[in-house]
Amino acid sequence: MTRANDPNDDEPTRVYGPERWATVAGQDWSWWDLWCCVIAVRNHGGDLTPLAAEITARIRDPQPMTSRDSDDARLSHLLDLDQRLQAVDLDPADLAGPAVIADRKIGSRSRAKFKSSVPTGAYARTPAMLDLPADRFRRRARFGHWATFPSDPTVFYDKFRPTVDRRGWATEHQTYRATHVLADRLETLDGPRRSVAERLALYRAFYTAADEFADIADDSSAHLGNLRTEMWLEYLTIDWRFTGMTPQHYWQDLCEMHVWEDYAVDLDHERAWFQTARPDEINQIKHTLTGLADELHSYALDYQANKATTGAKTLSRRSRARRG
Repeated sequence: MTRANDPNDDEPTRVYGPERWATVAGQDWSWWDLWCCVIAVRNHGGDLTPLAAEITARIRDPQPMTSRDSDDARLSHLLDLDQRLQAVDLDPADLAGPAVIADRKIGSRSRAKFKSSVPTGAYARTPAMLDLPADRFRRRARFGHWATFPSDPTVFYDKFRPTVDRRGWATEHQTYRATHVLADRLETLDGPRRSVAERLALYRAFYTAADEFADIADDSSAHLGNLRTEMWLEYLTIDWRFTGMTPQHYWQDLCEMHVWEDYAVDLDHERAWFQTARPDEINQIKHTLTGLADELHSYALDYQANKATTGAKTLSRRSRARRG
């Protein structure tokens, strides 16, 4: 083990967490890594899983005057740490050995770090803490599966970016104007010259661009919402099978779109998401939704996890009705 500081020294006064604590098994480990391991060893028999469950329970049942953001950051780091430890075949006790556990100052600092709020800056948070699970999964739902499309949606997304990539809040009037710009641009980009694969990519890119714009838009007049619904329904009519895209990739992407849809694009059209699924694809979609639910529950993203679970149950009922 190579320590970042002399092992005979006390823990430095100004340590925020992301700084390197030591190098073990050829890997650098931060102070946050150490603090997590100390709590796991002292309170949970050297197992990170109960510690993660403790933080998850606190997120689901927050105490007055506490911030979910800090616990989301701790949980994100903890699960990332667990993966990194497994990758080099280490346990928490390999970092938090007897000498570390006996250090009262480190123990006190570790306990404090799991009670107090975590500052938002990069000086205090590790990369996993800065990239919170909700942001990471939402980004994956918007962009993460584009490489599986026969035609790259990025080419079309770049055409919409000048309209949706802006700073600050868009007023109702600005939203109205931008919505018309988006609609005109989509109409210009679409047309008979486009192959089916290109149209699939175009409307998929539009969905993400408009979804991002909805994050910052005052859509009180519902112009943007109505356009999003219209174009989402159009997207679902495109014969993706004709493009050569695999069912696995198409449904994985659509399932994540469904789970992370925050603005009721499917109002009055809730069944449309999987309406074109063939009987032999139902189990695959259910498996995808169930997997998403498990993944999201582990990060206490229960609203999205419940959407995935509900979607899987709805497909089961539909499948039984068809057989009946």
